[in-house]
Amino acid sequence: MGTRFRWAGLALLAAMLPFAAPAHAESAQTAAGKTYYVDAESGDDAASGTGESSAWKTLAKASALTLGPGDRLLFKAGQRWSGQLTVQGAGRPGRPALVGSYGTGAKPVIDGQGRFDVAMRISNVHDFVVDGLEVTNDSDDTSAYRSVVNLFAKDAGKLENVTLRNLNIHGANGQGGHSVGAAGLLISIRGNQVPTYFHNLVVEKNEISDIGSYGIIMWSTWSRRSGMTSLYPVETGIPDSEVVTWTPSTGVRIRDNYVHDVTGGGITPMHTKGAVIEGNKVERAVRGRTKTTGGNVGIWWQGNDDIVIQRNEVSHTGFNGPGSDGHGFDNDADNNRSLIQYNYSHDNDGGFFLAVSFAAAPTRDTVVRYNISRNDGYESLAASTATVNTHFLNNTIYATTRVVEVKPPFSGAGKYPLERIVRLYNNAAGVTVRNNVFINLQGAGFDNKNGTVYDHNLYWGTEQPPTGNDHAAIKADPKLAAPGQEAPESYRPLDGSPVFDAGVSVDGDLDYAGVAIPDGAPDLGAFQRELAPAKVSGSLVPKGHLERLADRDPATYWESVAKPRLPGTVDLAYDRPRTFAAITMSASRAASRGVTDVDVQTFDGTAWVTRASGKPSWQSDDDTVERQTIALTEPVTADRVRLVVKAAGTGSVRINEVALAVPAAREPYQPGPQAQVTTTFPTSPTHTLDALTDGDPASPWASVSEGVSFPGEFVVDYGKARQIATVTLHTAWAKGQGITDVSLDTWDGSAWVPQVAHHLTGWQESSAKVETSTITLPQPVTTQKLRLTVHQANHQWGNIALYEIVTA
Repeated sequence: MGTRFRWAGLALLAAMLPFAAPAHAESAQTAAGKTYYVDAESGDDAASGTGESSAWKTLAKASALTLGPGDRLLFKAGQRWSGQLTVQGAGRPGRPALVGSYGTGAKPVIDGQGRFDVAMRISNVHDFVVDGLEVTNDSDDTSAYRSVVNLFAKDAGKLENVTLRNLNIHGANGQGGHSVGAAGLLISIRGNQVPTYFHNLVVEKNEISDIGSYGIIMWSTWSRRSGMTSLYPVETGIPDSEVVTWTPSTGVRIRDNYVHDVTGGGITPMHTKGAVIEGNKVERAVRGRTKTTGGNVGIWWQGNDDIVIQRNEVSHTGFNGPGSDGHGFDNDADNNRSLIQYNYSHDNDGGFFLAVSFAAAPTRDTVVRYNISRNDGYESLAASTATVNTHFLNNTIYATTRVVEVKPPFSGAGKYPLERIVRLYNNAAGVTVRNNVFINLQGAGFDNKNGTVYDHNLYWGTEQPPTGNDHAAIKADPKLAAPGQEAPESYRPLDGSPVFDAGVSVDGDLDYAGVAIPDGAPDLGAFQRELAPAKVSGSLVPKGHLERLADRDPATYWESVAKPRLPGTVDLAYDRPRTFAAITMSASRAASRGVTDVDVQTFDGTAWVTRASGKPSWQSDDDTVERQTIALTEPVTADRVRLVVKAAGTGSVRINEVALAVPAAREPYQPGPQAQVTTTFPTSPTHTLDALTDGDPASPWASVSEGVSFPGEFVVDYGKARQIATVTLHTAWAKGQGITDVSLDTWDGSAWVPQVAHHLTGWQESSAKVETSTITLPQPVTTQKLRLTVHQANHQWGNIALYEIVTA
């Protein structure tokens, strides 16, 4: 009521004053901006252009216009213009300028006819929208690369609030390769005088197709950092002297686009911070090439920080043999903290994912989680040179027996079956492989070097998990809904699946389908069973808002009355039993209000049992949310958990969140000897026989360097019967010290039974690379012991060596 009277008083006062328009006042038409029309059939460049009946006719006239705030440049639907359109001008916040269409019918067409390097150039704009056009730039001349639409900026400073949407961009045949200087949609930033970048750039709901290079690519000369000192000068023509200090574009969103049938990469953002690439569909990238060398990737990125690649579908990316990419996704050089989640990758000839870099500009801290890969080729998950801390978490990989064929005249011509589920090139370090489901119909290998951690993964199909180095490998049918089918939902586990509650805790809020990740042990793979948050009760007062302790939001908190009566309890009740090995508490203002002495109990059906005690030590007394972990002596499964709070800070007690956890392994798994091994060969005092069954193919057994004679034997006793179909020997420096001729016998309980005579190993390397040679039995045999009789070996240095004996 009072507010209404105040406004009424102001209105009455204004009515009593003489009218005087302020000097900066705008007319209603100016405030809304002007609208300009272009009609290819009935227009006239001599007309005003400001009405449908007084429309302009040509692209030349439209290109001469500089748009201002609220202005619109509209092309008539269903019509076509030949030539180049140049767009310039700027709006202002809340009053963007617009280039679009009017009338009914098909999108208006801007056709460069291949006579220009780009059919539509949008230069140095901000607060600007381009919406609803069709643009093409095709030609029979394939001697040069061409682009279709170019969003361009040079020495223009911060350019905000630009949106490109609903564009049909197609037909720029070019050279049929992959120059970063050309694309269907090229977003390029040049100059080295005024730091230039986009802020709040949105590229959405566009279709880009039939391009003789990239689909969408974005790059900037403001990109120099670490070892990134040039910007592909052969392809862009930009000298290294123009490449200056990294100044990333921010708030970039490339979403809901459909990119298909391009000869280069599908979507490639470079030189951004906090970009989100989501909801895009990329099909048949790296296809239709006329250049016979090189390769590319469906979605790849370089020179970014904190980029998120999520909810994209990438399929049918082309391949040109090993070393030529061909993957669905590639985290390339000079990226920090990339997050790749909730994507569907399938039928990509080179594989699902690659992280690659070089020493001067390493890519660091990559998380690949909750993705699905189906029928991808050559290598599923790969990390290469100078990459650091690449984490493969909760992915579902369905790897088939298909063979990718690269046909002549391409330089990589040949046939390529799936070689590796996990491949590690060169010095890739800090790799973790955790909570994944691997359906491995090909029996492809898993690389294990440089301290890689395999932890709680499921392996199925032709069983060949990494040799003894997974902390809790499950070898079982994951019981998925319809594995091999196209729909992502086909890879959801069914009731009774061994993936349920079988994982360790990883950072992440949601699964592939948007289901919340629960307390305690999560499920393996990309799908999580839905579990309600814990119901929270207890004796601490007030009892209201205790639900905040299990709302999965550490920013919310519960706080007690001042100086509460202790000890007090906090009870968590779950609708399904949860497995956990630790409990975490989060708190803000914790130095004065955090819990400092607590017992962790579970209910065994009749009584509360103390599982652990802890005395958290908090550091901060501001709004920073700290987290403390109390570890149990062993994992426990329970549906009721209690915290007995025995002491806290000096006033009230504050708790932000309580969560159950299963700590992840931090080091590679070393299981120790899996069997008793004896040999007739004299053993080097520094290389023991335990190495042959310790689960580490990198640890060697070696003989002495003098007095080795043949034949000689190794006998492996597993202590109990096991089924054996193959025996694989691992050796490094094999051409200098590897066994070359060996026979295999198995024990039937009373005598040795010959299985394979004179298996020839055929080693290829004289290097630190560990090679394998597999002896296949005529049929699987159940036995407790096996014997290898060595008839001959390479002993260039006098000794022979063997690194691991693996049965399957």
